[in-house]
Amino acid sequence: MRNFQRLKTMSDFSRIDSPHIICADNISQPSLYHAPSNKQMILRMLVRPKYGGFYIPSSLSWLKEQILQASIVDYELSGIKDSWCYVTVRHGLCETKTDDEWHFDGASFRTELIPERNYVWVSHTGPQYKVGHIDWPEDFNPRVHNLFSFAEKALSDSEIQTAPEREWLLFTPFCLHRRNPASNGKQRTFIRIGFTDIEGRDINNTENRLLPTPFYGRDPVKSFRNKLINY
Repeated sequence: MRNFQRLKTMSDFSRIDSPHIICADNISQPSLYHAPSNKQMILRMLVRPKYGGFYIPSSLSWLKEQILQASIVDYELSGIKDSWCYVTVRHGLCETKTDDEWHFDGASFRTELIPERNYVWVSHTGPQYKVGHIDWPEDFNPRVHNLFSFAEKALSDSEIQTAPEREWLLFTPFCLHRRNPASNGKQRTFIRIGFTDIEGRDINNTENRLLPTPFYGRDPVKSFRNKLINY
């Protein structure tokens, strides 16, 4: 296990040597026996505010143990006590196409932010990722230019690697990855427990009735990401 005690002094994870996926010990395996019998699609549900306790609804009760364990592991790895905690679950048939696109989770050039940490588990067909160095041009502006397309082009010659399945993995923000296309049309369980420095104000987040938040009406995909241009 890599030592992340210097997280607070880092502006982003791009300075961490490859690989950008690390096996995370001490988080137990989720029991698919207790998973919902029907399809469950939860996107970035807030389960803990930055300064407060956990509010885990019944829909996520089958993952309560893993959520609490992940918070302990994250604190031990990073030394960061106060973070927003969001949970994403995709349990059912793999149908969405956007997950097959190469992307980052939480990549940012904002130096005042503590890097985002995402703990991921999949039942089978592990995510694909690429390893390699990316030279960001001085005039690259993440408010104007598309991070994903630039990184995909920069690493176009890098070998596609497959992350292990049924293991908890820590994805660093500058890990370029995608859902494995081989999972299309198959029943699969994907879980992501994320810890962030800032609140995710996104209209697409699944509501947690135990932890209501204001209606922000903000769709960052439509209002921001879809307006970015290729460098």
